[in-house]
Amino acid sequence: MLRLTAFLDRLVGWLAAAALGVSLALLAFSVFARYAVPSLQPIWVFEVCIFLLVWAILLGVVRVEKRGEHIRVDFLFNLFGKRGRFLAELLSLVFAVAVATLFIYSGSIVVQEAMRWEEMTEAGLPLWVLYAALTTSFSIHLIFILERIYLLTKGGESALTRHSQMD
Repeated sequence: MLRLTAFLDRLVGWLAAAALGVSLALLAFSVFARYAVPSLQPIWVFEVCIFLLVWAILLGVVRVEKRGEHIRVDFLFNLFGKRGRFLAELLSLVFAVAVATLFIYSGSIVVQEAMRWEEMTEAGLPLWVLYAALTTSFSIHLIFILERIYLLTKGGESALTRHSQMD
């Protein structure tokens, strides 16, 4: 499982980086075309960049979860002893599983509806591709949360051990 999640983490990182790189290239081309050759300026660039940026951001959040580096109330966390930290982290991960499951479920409903109604953007891009970013990212997110629960309960690497080492 750890090898699979490590591969998934690298893949997600490369996909997010590629999405940002393509967005930058498209925006640079659009700015160039606007001033140099206005007839070359494609109308779909802005919408494609929005799609790519949404995917990049949601995939980036997944990588933050993998590392357990999301925002947390450290001052409260640091007041607990080792057992209290363990329970606090376990509780937060169980809550994260519930939230991820909710987003996966509701996101899949939105994707199905967009596909059924054939919703499109102004430039003709299917909106389900944009909506699928939520379901996809939270599915990967859920895998990483489950990995963190496994590591936490087995006494391995977790935000708990990282914070304990800082004390």
